[in-house]
Amino acid sequence: METLDVKNIKPLTDFRNNMKKYISELKINKKPIILTQHGKGTAVLLDAEKYQELQDQIDFMKKVALGLDDIKNNRIHPFSEAISEIDNIITQAETK
Repeated sequence: METLDVKNIKPLTDFRNNMKKYISELKINKKPIILTQHGKGTAVLLDAEKYQELQDQIDFMKKVALGLDDIKNNRIHPFSEAISEIDNIITQAETK
């Protein structure tokens, strides 16, 4: 993940007065814009595609964490058993 560019820190008032410019800039360079109010970070503006990418990464990492927790707590089955069970389910479905 890329680090935040300190050049992309803008006052909220400036953003409000120049929204079209900032949205256009965001679409072109895809870098987050940090908005400040009274000198403190208030919000981060992200390109929609970049936001979705971050959400996908978070979702993936949650799934990895769940998998690691399953391994840690011995909630796993050998691959061969899983394939065997799937084969049994398919065979039963075909005979119906």
